[in-house]
Amino acid sequence: MTDDADTQNTGRRIQSVENACEIIEAVQESNSATLQELNERIELSQGTLHTYLATLTDCGFLTKDNDTYQLGFRFVTMGEHVRNETELYTAGQEEVDKLADRSGEYVHLVVENDGREVAIYERRGEHAVGMDYHLQLREAPQHLHDSASGKAILSCLPSERVEEIIDREGLSRQTQHTITDRETLCDELETIRERGYATNDEEEIRGLRAVGAPILDNDGTVVGAVSVTAPTSRLKGTRFDTEIPEMVMEAANLIEVNLEMTSFDRGT
Repeated sequence: MTDDADTQNTGRRIQSVENACEIIEAVQESNSATLQELNERIELSQGTLHTYLATLTDCGFLTKDNDTYQLGFRFVTMGEHVRNETELYTAGQEEVDKLADRSGEYVHLVVENDGREVAIYERRGEHAVGMDYHLQLREAPQHLHDSASGKAILSCLPSERVEEIIDREGLSRQTQHTITDRETLCDELETIRERGYATNDEEEIRGLRAVGAPILDNDGTVVGAVSVTAPTSRLKGTRFDTEIPEMVMEAANLIEVNLEMTSFDRGT
């Protein structure tokens, strides 16, 4: 990365914007960071880096407390705007709430973004556990291959897109149950397409299972997924094999209907 803070086009990319994004991501990954800590991670002169930090702070993207920088609250309002303007969130919020009440567990509504999954809404049921874990899912994009919602989405993507995601993101192992073989994953995606839902059997974190179903728009394009996550002690037997899958697929279908009605009301 160059040391030039001026706006310039390099292969149709703006270097100064890339620099700013790298700084923001570094602060996020560190939770908070000093100028010296950032200078050790980012290939900019200390003076140029300080200029970037001052600008980002003035714009509200960072806050400074003594010598420490953190992400600013402006991201909260921007994130809320993005979510509220997402049709899937509008169509799915009520159904996610209902599913959480029925199942008593954690329910997530997710989308695929740049080869990873992002949770745009979640609801805790009466018996839901693992709040810290689920909060982490909200703060950073997650891999698709080791979650029920992620595999549900992958099963509906074109094969070329699936291969592209695997090539770039890999199939990292999270637990001893994580699928790390490309052929095995593709076989499972075929099974998911046939039965209409995906499972996560302790593939992402030990002791948790999940069931997810894809959500399609009126053109048959996958736009997201809905999933239920619970401890293996509760999500087992017929509850894991039939009861929760039926609930999740029903919720996905109702969200699809809501999306269709939204499109109809808008005349699209």
